[in-house]
Amino acid sequence: MAYDTIKLKSPSLDRETIRRIEQKCVLRSGLDMDSGTIMYELFSGQLLGSWDSRISVIPKYEDYMTDKNGTPRLHACEPYLIIEASVHKVQHGHNVYGGPTKFLDSTRHLINLISELLEEQLPIADVWTVHRVDVAHVFDLPKAGCKQFFDTMQLVNFPRRQKNAAKYDMGIYFPGKTTTVKFYHKGSEFKIHDYARLRSYFKQLFTHLHGADDKNVERVEQKLKALQRLADKRLRVEVEIHSDKFQYDFGKNPMVQDVTDDYLEARHDAEIERLLREGKQGMTTVRTTDAVCNRLHNQYGQTTGNRLFGFWQSLCTSGDEKTKIRYSKTVYYRNRKALEDVGVSWLGSDIVIVANDSLIHDFTPMRVDKRFCSAPARNRPEYHFSRDEMRLAA
Repeated sequence: MAYDTIKLKSPSLDRETIRRIEQKCVLRSGLDMDSGTIMYELFSGQLLGSWDSRISVIPKYEDYMTDKNGTPRLHACEPYLIIEASVHKVQHGHNVYGGPTKFLDSTRHLINLISELLEEQLPIADVWTVHRVDVAHVFDLPKAGCKQFFDTMQLVNFPRRQKNAAKYDMGIYFPGKTTTVKFYHKGSEFKIHDYARLRSYFKQLFTHLHGADDKNVERVEQKLKALQRLADKRLRVEVEIHSDKFQYDFGKNPMVQDVTDDYLEARHDAEIERLLREGKQGMTTVRTTDAVCNRLHNQYGQTTGNRLFGFWQSLCTSGDEKTKIRYSKTVYYRNRKALEDVGVSWLGSDIVIVANDSLIHDFTPMRVDKRFCSAPARNRPEYHFSRDEMRLAA
C-alpha cells in the first residue's frame, strides 16, 4: 500500500500570513536548488489530475456552512489554506515505486516542506483536516498480462457508477460521490505524463553531479528506460477517498491525527472488493473451471453447487448485465452473493468463448461444408502460372 495525492485544509490563519503566501505563490513558481533544478512547483490553482507533480496551495476566504434549511452555502470566514499534492512525487519525483506507507509521516513531511518553501510557519500537519486521500496498490504484472486483465474487466459492471464509468485499453475509471476507483497500466501513464518531465530533471541533476560530461545524455536515457521498464510491469489500483466519505464515516472531515493507516487500507479493500466481486479476503480466490466446480460442490453440495456453477459460467461468458437479464433480481443477487461468500471469481477464468458470429464458428474440414472449394478458379490471368514462370520465381 502507498499514498499518492492528498488534499488537506489548514486551521484558520491570520490575514497577513495569507497575504504573504499569496504573493509568494504568484512570484515563486518553484524552488531553485543549488543544482539549478526545480524540485517543487508551488502554484495557486487546482491540480490537473492525479498525475500532476505540482503542489497546489490555494488561499481561501470562504467556506461552506449549513443554513437554517440544511443547505450548504458559501459564507465569508477567517482565511485558510487548501493544499493538494502527490506525496509520492513530492518525496521521489515519480510514483513508479517506493511510495510512502505512513499517512501521518507523509502529511508531516509535506506540510514541513511547504513551510520551508514558503518561508512561513504553518500549523503542524496533525491538526489539518483531511479532504482527499488516494490509496494505491501496485502489482507486478507484465504488459501483456495487464492487457489481458483489462480485456477481462470489460465484462465488469458497477451498477451505481455505470453512468460515468470509462473503460480504455489499458485503464478503467469508476467515479463516484464518495470514492473513485481507478485501474491503469503504469507504463502507459508514465510514458505520457512523466517521461518528458523527468528527462528535463535528470539532465540538470546529472549536470550537477558530473559536470558538463558527454555521457550525461546516456545516463539520462538509461535512467528513463529503467523506470519505463519497471513501469511497464506494473498494474496500479487506486481508490480515491473523497471528502464525502470522510464526512460519512467520521461525521465531519477528520484531522490528520485521527485518520489511521488501517482505516485507509480498509476503505481501499472494501471498494475494490465491491467492484471485482472477489469474495472474502480470508479465502483463496478460485477462478478456473475445475477449482470453481470443486469449491462449489464442497461448500454447497452437489445439487446447489451445480446450479451455482451454471450461474458462474453465465457470468464468465456473458458478463454481469446479460446474466442479470436472464435471472430474476432476487435470484441473481442471491447467486452472486453465494459465489462471493466462498471466494469464487468470474474474472480471468479459463473459459474460452467461441462467438457465434465468428467466420468459422460452424466450419468443418469436410466436403459437406459449404466453404469446400469444388469449382475451378475463375478464368483470370493472375490465377494461372506456367512451370517455367514458377521455376523462374523459385
